[in-house]
Amino acid sequence: MHRRQFLFVSGLVPAAFLACSRRIESKFEYGEPKQRYQMRGVVLRLKPADRVAVIQHQKIEGWMEAMTMEFPVPDAAEYAKLKEGVKIRSTVCVNDLYYWLTSISLD
Repeated sequence: MHRRQFLFVSGLVPAAFLACSRRIESKFEYGEPKQRYQMRGVVLRLKPADRVAVIQHQKIEGWMEAMTMEFPVPDAAEYAKLKEGVKIRSTVCVNDLYYWLTSISLD
């Protein structure tokens, strides 16, 4: 391989790595919440690759009736608190495009 080609290729590897790491982190960025609601529920299943928790929740006043649904948890430390079968309290953040959980505590 010629020196110019080597320099070009060696410059691509770090750039590709940086682009991939930014995509991974942006996967968990949902923007600023417009609304916040208090929620109580039970964790039924966890999907660690996507930081998603399937939660059977009580009625969320001002937002929705009781049901079972998937909730993203963008913060890794918050997600680590979750275990299948535990009761939780949390804040549901909502904006025009997304909803997600923050401020998770075991109930």
